[in-house]
Amino acid sequence: MDKDIYIYSVGGEAVDSMVPDKLSGRAVVLVRCRDQTALLQKLGEKVAHVVLLGVDCTTGDASALERLRGQYADLPVMVVGESPSAATVVQCMRKGAEDFIDPAAGTEWVAAKLQDAAEKHHLAVQVKQLTEVYKRGGKLGELVGISPIMHDIYSRIKSISNTDATVLINGESGTGKELVAHAIHMLSPRSDGAFVPVNCAAIPKDLLESELFGHEKGAFTGADRLHIGSCERSHGGTLFLDEICEMEHGLQSKLLRFLQNHTFTRVGGTDTLEVDSRVIAATNRDPLVEVEKGDLRDDLYYRLNVVPIYIAPLRERPEDIPVLAQHFLSMMCEKYNKYFWDFSPDAVRLLLCYEWPGNVRELRNTVERIVVLANTDRVTPELFPERILKATAKAKVPQLAVDEALECIQKALQQTEVEPEETDEVLPFVEVERRAILGAIKKCDGDISKAARKLGLSRATLYRKLDKYGVR
Repeated sequence: MDKDIYIYSVGGEAVDSMVPDKLSGRAVVLVRCRDQTALLQKLGEKVAHVVLLGVDCTTGDASALERLRGQYADLPVMVVGESPSAATVVQCMRKGAEDFIDPAAGTEWVAAKLQDAAEKHHLAVQVKQLTEVYKRGGKLGELVGISPIMHDIYSRIKSISNTDATVLINGESGTGKELVAHAIHMLSPRSDGAFVPVNCAAIPKDLLESELFGHEKGAFTGADRLHIGSCERSHGGTLFLDEICEMEHGLQSKLLRFLQNHTFTRVGGTDTLEVDSRVIAATNRDPLVEVEKGDLRDDLYYRLNVVPIYIAPLRERPEDIPVLAQHFLSMMCEKYNKYFWDFSPDAVRLLLCYEWPGNVRELRNTVERIVVLANTDRVTPELFPERILKATAKAKVPQLAVDEALECIQKALQQTEVEPEETDEVLPFVEVERRAILGAIKKCDGDISKAARKLGLSRATLYRKLDKYGVR
């Protein structure tokens, strides 16, 4: 990560003298370029954090603004002009300018705009690093996350999957407790058996015993046939008991007996049945508090809590939020045949500002809603639900949390670096890029929009590259 902030300027002399020596505590390096050719050459050597363009550089079919937007999608470009007309400002913004700077606004205002743009670029770089880490090992089964918290969970899952130890998963609603249980099942020798989930909170208390242990025909009014319960159906597999603290005491004692010897009797029956299944339980409450309150039997708690797994809420692992959001975006684009390719820096900032009380489930539902309702290729803040926009209106980005996460991201990048293929051939970068583009288009059956999303490019950028290589 650069210690200095690099600002390149072409035709922005009107504000060059207003650029401060420091932004966000980092030294500012102002590089003046004589024209857009020199600017692009400088960017080829070292990408800037912010670019200042005089308004004259935004006109014409091959303006510097359009070329920058095509080659450097996340680079903040600020247009400089004195007393601009509304039409000029609108035209520049439509072409992709980050903002329009009028020198008459004053030094403090200019500094604030530059600092905001530099922070957006910093955030965009971090998100790309997060995505890179995710691609190299930020997933286990359907679980997604690159934070140390999630990697600890992955490690614990792998270490216990080959055992039959009982597991108690604790975490707020929407954190992915069932996904953890399913990952344990799929990595275990029982993966060919059934994974049987039971939500103890969703089933009426007087029917939960029948759901767990089954019932004989005629056991109670309405029992007109034999019912095989979840315990029996999980034979050879895994029984997942979600929201275990919602179970009444009488049934808790019967469950305890089942856990001890894996035997049970159907409701209305007399025969003792035995099954071979692993039990994983979960709760969104603090189980020790429930024991103290008397809502959870202490002997059942200790029998379930052989291996505890705690899933932290999303607000305690902000580095996972952009990765999860991008993961859900790709998933929903496939589901609904849409072609969003990423989140704008402002949208990422909004994702980090919001506390996500519904955790991963709320994030997934929000992304799905955006994909279903919007028709564009990039997620921007105005596409988010009103409740999120209102909740984040006065919030600030938890930049410190993301900066702290950056250290583990850098370590993960180093540890997961892919060794280059052993070959004497050294390909020019343009050839590597050309092959990557053609390969992506082939894998996507000629679908340019889909290929662009897979490559992490906008459709416009991919079309320009195809023109460049003469393959369109």
